[in-house]
Amino acid sequence: MTFIDESIQILKRESYKITGPRRAVLEVLAEAEIPLSAYDIEEHIPENIPINVVTIYRVLEVFEKVGIIHKIHTKEGYVRCDFEKQKGCHSFAVCSECGRSKEFVQKECKLETQLPQKLVYKSLSHISEISGLCKQCA
Repeated sequence: MTFIDESIQILKRESYKITGPRRAVLEVLAEAEIPLSAYDIEEHIPENIPINVVTIYRVLEVFEKVGIIHKIHTKEGYVRCDFEKQKGCHSFAVCSECGRSKEFVQKECKLETQLPQKLVYKSLSHISEISGLCKQCA
């Protein structure tokens, strides 16, 4: 099943409509190799789709809420989630040169289990990013 098909299923399961703008943003994210900002996404949307950057931000907010994308803070952009069904700690390795990102999952995460206990916090979510050089840029 493709990223787009899985995303549509998740959106429907969460009672969201599959609108033209949502589908257009999904198509851009499906092809992206690097994190994209809302403005980057806007540049890749076909001209016949009526969408502006405000709508793109709203679409991205929904996508992030249902777990089909992640926000990469070091690159101020969004990437598709390749592991929606896998439980555990989702982390990213981000190339500081070309911007490519790679998602990986660890089954157990000390940040989610041990650290909140020591700080007396209830862990709701977190994201881990590692910055460095990918094989092509090293």
